[in-house]
Amino acid sequence: MMPTRGLLRFVVPVVLVAVPAALVVTACSTNRPALRSHENDAASSLVRADAASSSDDAFTVIFIGDPEARMRGNTHEEISGYVQRLLDLGDTRHEWFRLGDGRTHEIDPEIVIVGGDISQDRHTSIELDMPLWAPFFEAGIPVLAGFGNHDWEPESWGDSPSYSLAGHRSNESTTAFTRETYRRSAEISPNLAYREIGPTAEHGPVTFHATYKGVDIVNFNTFLYQPSYEYPAGWPITCNPLGGGAGCQTFVSAVPQIEAMESLLAGDASTPTIFVQHYPLSTSDGWWDDYETTDTTLAERKQRLLNMIARRAQAVFLAGHNHRSSQRTWPVGDQVVDEYVAPYFGDGGGVIAVLVSPTRGILEVRTLRSSSL
Repeated sequence: MMPTRGLLRFVVPVVLVAVPAALVVTACSTNRPALRSHENDAASSLVRADAASSSDDAFTVIFIGDPEARMRGNTHEEISGYVQRLLDLGDTRHEWFRLGDGRTHEIDPEIVIVGGDISQDRHTSIELDMPLWAPFFEAGIPVLAGFGNHDWEPESWGDSPSYSLAGHRSNESTTAFTRETYRRSAEISPNLAYREIGPTAEHGPVTFHATYKGVDIVNFNTFLYQPSYEYPAGWPITCNPLGGGAGCQTFVSAVPQIEAMESLLAGDASTPTIFVQHYPLSTSDGWWDDYETTDTTLAERKQRLLNMIARRAQAVFLAGHNHRSSQRTWPVGDQVVDEYVAPYFGDGGGVIAVLVSPTRGILEVRTLRSSSL
């Protein structure tokens, strides 16, 4: 794993203000495969005339919650089948956004976000998991992945206490996978650029800020307060070697990482933004545990996320984890934040489809069941 603390890597010149040095900035390259085209399709012509100029720049984002490859009977073949069905949507043309004013817009995936719980506990990796998502890349469709509690060692799991050598190596493998999805996506798409915000200690989560066609995508992985951690010198030999070094970590607050993201979002409030993390605001409170690395209350941690979202005039919050779809609005002053939780991806579940426009904002959100794809 590449060092993450204090690392700067620039592919193109970028000027950032008041952002810690752990930020990594990566821009797109140019060798994108040709996207599927429906320019000669009669139905496509009908949609363009029906949708009119107000949605000419709109595109479809697919949000996948909890693929959990190799868990709960979710075989490679089953997940690959769902991926192919999503790829086929642009050709089958049988699912549509209905904009509420009589117009429609086809659901044709242009970018995919994976919202965590990528695979079996301690098994998320480039080698095992990238082949599942490769068909999207081959079709020129970016895939941006975050991780969930099955991909990142919770304090209460594993070798009791957690974060053993095995758990730590699993975290590193998960980070490598998520980074690789962003790298490959920027490589194939000239419309995608992204920034990484590194952990607040020697080890920890990398969060992501991406921009695609003028729309921001903010990815906090499990949740924005996920702590970083560090080990004593010489670990694991010097601390609990018989237990694989378990329980030797010191957790470090994520607040500087959150502040860095807030700095990145301090620009144009009119930029449409999709906020993503694994844990919904509406999940049980225990999942928002920051291991006492801050003096914040649960309500304050959730409110900080809500405030970040509410600063954008057009925004939506997408999450997974609950294994069932739901929708809820959260009041923030005189505004509301819309939360959408994705259904389980496997076992006949589904995905969330978002129609977003850089000029008109979040136009429509739909839940698609696998049976309808």
